[in-house]
Amino acid sequence: MPRDEVLDRTDALPTDEAGLEEQLEQALLQMRRRARGVRGSVIADTNGLTVARDIRGGPDASVLAAMSTLIAESSRGVFENLDLSAPDFILMEGPEANVAVMHMASGGVSLLLVADKATNLGNLRIEMRRAARQIADALGFAFGRRSRISELFLLHNSGLLLRHYSDSLRTDLDRDILGGMLVGVQDFVKQTLATKAGSLDQMRYGVYTIFFVRGKEVIAAAVARDADPEDVQYRVMDAVQDFEERHGATLKNWSGDAAAFPGIDESFEKVLRS
Repeated sequence: MPRDEVLDRTDALPTDEAGLEEQLEQALLQMRRRARGVRGSVIADTNGLTVARDIRGGPDASVLAAMSTLIAESSRGVFENLDLSAPDFILMEGPEANVAVMHMASGGVSLLLVADKATNLGNLRIEMRRAARQIADALGFAFGRRSRISELFLLHNSGLLLRHYSDSLRTDLDRDILGGMLVGVQDFVKQTLATKAGSLDQMRYGVYTIFFVRGKEVIAAAVARDADPEDVQYRVMDAVQDFEERHGATLKNWSGDAAAFPGIDESFEKVLRS
């Protein structure tokens, strides 16, 4: 990792703090790699001081850190005056670039980034929330609401079922409902094979919502009840990316044999456990 890309203070920190620093830096670095167009990002505390950074030129990290606190506090004041709950995500669009802030009130920190104007805002928000969860885990506080995913279908782009996971040996859905869901999922895949617009859609099935996450070669369908869409999308997308990184070449010419993917469960069972 180039030393000028991230803040390097590990030599001056005790071993446990050096490990924390590395975790925070990695969260920022991974966010930049996954959300194309990110120019720089910082994690700041409530005093506007830099906790960690990933800068590729442009504004100084200390300026970004100070601005993240100012933005979070200003937005909170606006919403309080409107008798509304303060947002945890703030986006400011400019003519040349966008600035986004993810405020983690329970941990007393904020995540701010500057991104190119052309950066996909939907994907940017997903990756910021993913990074925020990694930051929260590293710092030891809770962020966001965890959704319980009860069923997970993994399908090849051909519409064939690769794998089905359930959160229990005996699913709480009867066979007819489960079969109906699978038919609906497969029908969705067939109808959308011709378009690449969007990476997530969803459909209601009774009291359940089926969330679709599209990779390059597979589509995952997660079944959840009373779910946070962003939480579901982030967790399933993470698993899909991990799976396709391991088996991308095999997926392109898949013959229909599920045994062609050793270790597939390592990528997806964690989605139901988390």
